[in-house]
Amino acid sequence: MHASHAAVRLRRISVVLSLGAALAVGACGGGGGGGSSFGGSSSSSSSSSSASALTLTIHYKRLDGDYTGWGLHLWNDDAAHPAIATSVATTWTSPHAFDGVTGGWDTAVIPLTDASARLDFIVHKGDAKSPMLDLSVTRATFGSDVWVVQDTGTVYASQADADAAFSRVGHQSDSLDLSAVTVGSTASALPANWNKRGQFMEIFVRSFKDSDGDGKGDIKGLTSKLDYLKSLGVTGLWLMPIYKSQDHDHGYAVADYRAIEPDYGTMADFDDLVTQAHARGIGIGIVLDYVMNHSAAQNPVFLDAVSSTSNAKRDWYLWNATDPGWTGYGGAASWHVSESGYYYGIFADSMPDWNLRNASVVAYHMDNLRFWLNRGVDGFRFDAATSLIENGPTAWYDQPQNQTLLAQARAVIETYANRYMVCEAWDNVSAYAASCGHSFAFGHQGDIKTSATSGALTAGMVGYLTEADRASLPLFMSNHDSGAGARPYSELSGHGEGDYRIAAAIELLASDTPFIYYGEEVGMGNNSDGGDSGVRAPMSWSNTALTAGFTTGTPYRGLAANFTTQNVAAEAGVTGSLQSWYTALLAARASNPVLQSGTLTLLSHAGDGSLIFLRQDSGHTAVVLINLTQASAMLSADTGLASTSFTQLFPAAGGAATSNASGRLSVTVPAQGVVVLSTP
Repeated sequence: MHASHAAVRLRRISVVLSLGAALAVGACGGGGGGGSSFGGSSSSSSSSSSASALTLTIHYKRLDGDYTGWGLHLWNDDAAHPAIATSVATTWTSPHAFDGVTGGWDTAVIPLTDASARLDFIVHKGDAKSPMLDLSVTRATFGSDVWVVQDTGTVYASQADADAAFSRVGHQSDSLDLSAVTVGSTASALPANWNKRGQFMEIFVRSFKDSDGDGKGDIKGLTSKLDYLKSLGVTGLWLMPIYKSQDHDHGYAVADYRAIEPDYGTMADFDDLVTQAHARGIGIGIVLDYVMNHSAAQNPVFLDAVSSTSNAKRDWYLWNATDPGWTGYGGAASWHVSESGYYYGIFADSMPDWNLRNASVVAYHMDNLRFWLNRGVDGFRFDAATSLIENGPTAWYDQPQNQTLLAQARAVIETYANRYMVCEAWDNVSAYAASCGHSFAFGHQGDIKTSATSGALTAGMVGYLTEADRASLPLFMSNHDSGAGARPYSELSGHGEGDYRIAAAIELLASDTPFIYYGEEVGMGNNSDGGDSGVRAPMSWSNTALTAGFTTGTPYRGLAANFTTQNVAAEAGVTGSLQSWYTALLAARASNPVLQSGTLTLLSHAGDGSLIFLRQDSGHTAVVLINLTQASAMLSADTGLASTSFTQLFPAAGGAATSNASGRLSVTVPAQGVVVLSTP
């Protein structure tokens, strides 16, 4: 998570509920609507039997029984099909008043203009919302009465269900597994040291492959493509959050850390994925995204914490009686009002930060790691590593306690053999690599692309290649955050894809554990959406109109703009294709350990039209020569090995070369070409 996409996570998610349903809905927001306020009361009746056919009765109940100042914000989200007249719609500052308390329920009768249209509403007192989200209901399908209970995040169609929910207010986390988890089997199903030389792909499960035609990717869909990933040469998968979430999209608003997002399938589906991934040849490791900074506002632990200042889970989050006035990313407010005080959420009001100074909270997260490690998971990517601990209004970012906490998590993970940990730190990356084991080389994605497009090696790329801890700083070109850049195709499609190929070679050959983003291998582009949604389009499996082979239904999100030409069906196994280029590079790495973990010695300088380096390990020396320019060039490397024969590793079709008496090896490399050679 990063400031560039925090605003996207503020968006409101609403739900239209069916008759008899009782479904949780998503993230909160300011709501829509407008128009003049409805100042007077509606009918005093609180039951559907005495209400007219075109009314909806909303019943609301609080634990403290105090309804002073609480009201309803009502609006028509679909202006073309309004549920209420504009005279009934409200403004945020002029809510619709409840009619009065009947049987312990604060009740309001809302006149409707169309029973088949959706009514959008929020229960609020000033800026405090309870539940902390927008709600929607359609009378024609749901019924004439709606029951809403403080903080449950659910709309009920019967009072009996609502009464049962009310009895759980303040105890909703009883439904979660919060138990301590002991270490299970610590053995690894993968080859030794796979975690030091993995070839990773980041996958957004919702956008990768749909198995059931609902238009959303799922775990079974991912499992069905493991053979493709193996053939590509991928040996590790970083999965964006797969836990039960509030957002029903990106997954970073976690509602239950020990449950699978229902859109993705079941725990049995996940166990099968792990088993099958491990069984494929040398095996494919499964690395889960872990969100330790914050939870969903609809996580039952937070619902308990917000329900009362005396709740046992109150100290699991950060609270203040008044707004301290801190600002966070982009100057946005980081303390948010609730019915019981102000809580801290650096990214959004829908994602409150955990109190990671509370030993019980830290223990819970360590137990969650063991829960998944015991199921055979091979590691974790830690989200928002620089935002974990706060020390004051200007000291909420990159605090030293972050690294202590991450080192504690690393110790838990390394209790299990052969596991992998990598952190998302956009700044001070070397320090986080020391704590986490690995930290993404943020900033250098631009150096890769600029070196490829400009024909000259950037100073930033030279800096990366000469870093003492380079091996612990994985390279990537793009990821799920638009702040890290657009999908590479928009920047690297020049020179007949020559720029793209050169960038891929730098990314894969200069990093010990490189990460590619799903679809990168075929040149998949952005869709027409802006922000994060633009880089999270459904995978382009084919040029099939409307679906790109991603689903048999309707894709939940727009397809990549270039899916008709840049797709797996058009490229897999095709000589000269971008996908074949990635496959060959990954195969060269996989077949030659010296290219995965050998010591790297840079022979080039900033501004050079080539990138040349040695990799050396266990008596083997490999020479990597990358011509960044638009003209064929004779490239030379001082290998230190006199009169030594080198075998070509890439491209596969090629011969050998011999260094001269002083150890200098010279090879003609085509325009924007790559040659890799190695001693036997």
